Amino acid sequence: MTTQIAQTTKTAKTLLMLGDSLIEWGDWESLLPDIPVINRGIAGEHTEDLSARLVNEIDAVLDAGTEPQYILLMTGTNNLLMGSPYFPVILGSMLPRLIDLCPSSSITLNSLMPMQIRGLALESITAANNELRGVAKQSGCRFLDMTDPFTEQCLPVTKPCFLNDGVHLATRGYQVWAGAIRTHLDAL
Repeated sequence: MTTQIAQTTKTAKTLLMLGDSLIEWGDWESLLPDIPVINRGIAGEHTEDLSARLVNEIDAVLDAGTEPQYILLMTGTNNLLMGSPYFPVILGSMLPRLIDLCPSSSITLNSLMPMQIRGLALESITAANNELRGVAKQSGCRFLDMTDPFTEQCLPVTKPCFLNDGVHLATRGYQVWAGAIRTHLDAL
């Protein structure tokens, strides 16, 4: 999927999305048609990789002529899947840098999705999300928890939100996520 950079002006309400394949593979133009989205997701990326490219990504967006009104980060899935649960600490140091780079942007840290993967206990995801919530609060950012929306709107057989790998989102999963993002942004 190609990365789309929306043509915006300084007054447009732009959403910058940073993260891994869950961001990259979303068809955000269709999912959030009235919100210009700058998609900066990279498949397979770990949180430390996002931290390393953060300044360059923000510089590129700012050089395009706009500071995004909203920034959403969704990262840590690949860390957790590879047995590295310490990514919230990295986010704890990354969020203050992001706030300094984009002081006028409303920054939201997205929870991990409630994946159901053999060998990965749901408690691991819950514990990571609790840490992420704390990191967001400590940094003064917002937190978007996707547990309830997925629990309420996804059914494994009739309305699956995940592809067969249990990690990547099916069309329904992206629709649920986009709906939660829209509700979250509307409340800001």
